[in-house]
Amino acid sequence: MFKLTATFLAALLSSTALATPALAPVPANTGVAQAPDAITIFTGCNDLNLSGTCFDWTSTVLPSGCGDFRSSGQDDSLTSARSAPGIQCTLFADPGCTGRSQLIVGTVNDLRTVGFDDTATSFNCAST
Repeated sequence: MFKLTATFLAALLSSTALATPALAPVPANTGVAQAPDAITIFTGCNDLNLSGTCFDWTSTVLPSGCGDFRSSGQDDSLTSARSAPGIQCTLFADPGCTGRSQLIVGTVNDLRTVGFDDTATSFNCAST
């Protein structure tokens, strides 16, 4: 589903942008237009196996900065999650990317298996 070319990823990672990027939750599969250089870095869903209500989080730079699930109504409701290829995301139990944390690399179809179901409030992502 996600496809990043090595050239694109290298260009993205070598960006000299100093501002913290604005992370944007976009409901999955809605056809909502995104910035032309934005990539989906993380998908979070409120049911098992990436189902139920899902949001794709996009960014134009990595590391992504701290994102807050409260802005999408997903605070303490994630049950499954996926980071894009070549990207790892850390979920945090508290706002501001603080508190207990859980690293996500690839797909976790059931966050209960890692003790983080209905727990995440914020996150950040970086290249692997």
